[in-house]
Formats: sequence, structure tokens, C-alpha cells
Amino acid sequence: MKKIIASCYVLIFSCYQIFAQQNLFNIPSGDITPKGKLFYQHQINTYSNKFESKGHFVYGIGKKWDIGVNLVGTGAYFNPAWKSIENTDFSQGKALSPTLMATVQKQWTINDQWAVNIGTQSGFNISSNTSNIQPAYLHYGLIGYQVKQGRKLLIGPYLTNQQYVGAGNKWGIHAGYEWKLTDKWYLMGDFISGNNDSAVLVPGVMYNVGKRVQLCLGYMLPNPNTVKNQAVVFEFNWYGWNFH
Repeated sequence: MKKIIASCYVLIFSCYQIFAQQNLFNIPSGDITPKGKLFYQHQINTYSNKFESKGHFVYGIGKKWDIGVNLVGTGAYFNPAWKSIENTDFSQGKALSPTLMATVQKQWTINDQWAVNIGTQSGFNISSNTSNIQPAYLHYGLIGYQVKQGRKLLIGPYLTNQQYVGAGNKWGIHAGYEWKLTDKWYLMGDFISGNNDSAVLVPGVMYNVGKRVQLCLGYMLPNPNTVKNQAVVFEFNWYGWNFH
């Protein structure tokens, strides 16, 4: 009987991760990379005058922990002229960029529907002038509820600093959803509350390409009274294992 129960638990936990990704568009997905496996995600936001890029590399270390590295805020202006993105002055309302951050995340599975995560992304902006380098961080919690396989909801608090999100609020709520339509197609989106540089709503879709690749497309809608502009969001996910 104990073996049967243990087998059921493993199956339940595996189902919780099927078709999952380590980030939605802008918030953590609450999923944990399996032990010894790698995950890579790349996102490009295209605005009317520039594009921004961020990469997210994750490695599973077991016992529902994963660690990783984020490179956020790279990119370039293409209008009126090409030049790389670099911001070392957050007093103008925008986050410092580019920023290199280490990530750590832990999950507690309550049952086949509920899970709780806490995590942090902490690092420094990159600058040729060392006097402009400052610490940046994002600490967060998430409560995940799986309605059924492939359909889940997320909500939780976040705490950050001005270097990471620019002017505006430093704490708030983030939330998201992933909703299976077919074996290939999903609805997906997330929301970050507040009026800082990261406070946006991004609804979109996700498409499973084979067993190890996902493509996502969304549209970024900034919250009122923010410095952010609207953008088209493209995301690429690669798994070091077959996610289905």
C-alpha cells in the first residue's frame, strides 16, 4: 500500500509540472526544474522604437529547489538610430539595465492542487563605470492552484527595489494563469500590480512545439501612470527533458 501511495504522489507531482514553464511572461510560473535538468527561456519585447531582451537559465538541484541566472534589460534602440540599451540612472523612473541576477526558488507541494513557492532574484546592473553598479533584487511568494491538468492559477506578493523596477511602488501583488485549450495550444498571461517600470498586464498564447520547445506570444499593456509603453512579447522555452 505504501508503494502505491508513493507512486500516486509521484504521478500527481509530475502532472503538476506537465506543460509548465519556469516563467510566464513576467512573473515566475511556480514550477520547479527537475533535479539535474536544465531549462532556458528567452524573451524579446518589441516597442515602437526599441526591443528589450532577457534570458533565464535554470538548473534543478533536487528536493523542489532550483537555481539559475537571469540577464535582464539587454537590447537596442532602432529609432531614430541604432544604439544599445543601458540605463544607470533610475531617478528617471526606469529600472537600471542591463542587470545580471542569480535566482533561487523553493516549492512546497500541499496536495494535488495546491503548491506554495518562495524565491529571489538578486544581482547587479552591468556598467562600464563601476561607480554606477548597484544591487537589484526581487523577492516573491506564490500560491499555485491547479484547476485541472494544464489549467492553473497563481497569485502572491512581491518585494523589490528601485534599481530593479524604477520609480513607483516597491511591493505589490503579481498573478498569472495558464489554461490548456488543446494538447498544443494554451492561453497564458500575467499581471504585476503597481505603477513601477515592471507593472504591466500581458495576455497571450503558448504553443507546444514537439516535446521540448514552447513558443509564446503576448501583448504588453502597461498599468496606468507608468513609464512603460505597449509592446509585442515573444518568448522561447527550451527544456532539457520531455515535458510531455
